[in-house]
Amino acid sequence: MMRRDLLEYYLKLRSLNRPFGVREAQRVLGLTSPGKTQRILNKLIKYGLARRLENGNYVINKDLPFELVNYIILSTFIFPRIIVYSIYSTVLATIYILLTRPPIDVILLALLIIAPLWIETIYQFLNLRRFLNV
Repeated sequence: MMRRDLLEYYLKLRSLNRPFGVREAQRVLGLTSPGKTQRILNKLIKYGLARRLENGNYVINKDLPFELVNYIILSTFIFPRIIVYSIYSTVLATIYILLTRPPIDVILLALLIIAPLWIETIYQFLNLRRFLNV
């Protein structure tokens, strides 16, 4: 299991699109000790999130670890991929219901179609929290 702070450091370092040294990583992460920065970089290498080059610099892998493939990373935020489908289908159904005023059975059918998406979205958020050891 990856710790939450390690994932936050990974997300911060992901913004660097070039090889970097320990001092530069220390500055980006806002840490005061190069030793702590070195330990963090070693943990990132251990999890397969970074790699060390021959010249001693580090590069962050843009590929997500297996546990996070179902998530979208925007800047430093992590969202389940299914949230896009949940929001889209909810907005689409709401607009349809407001514009056409369908019978109650059509509304119930729309709810039955949308409910599993939101259940899966909640499950993915809980899974993310479990992954981050919150």
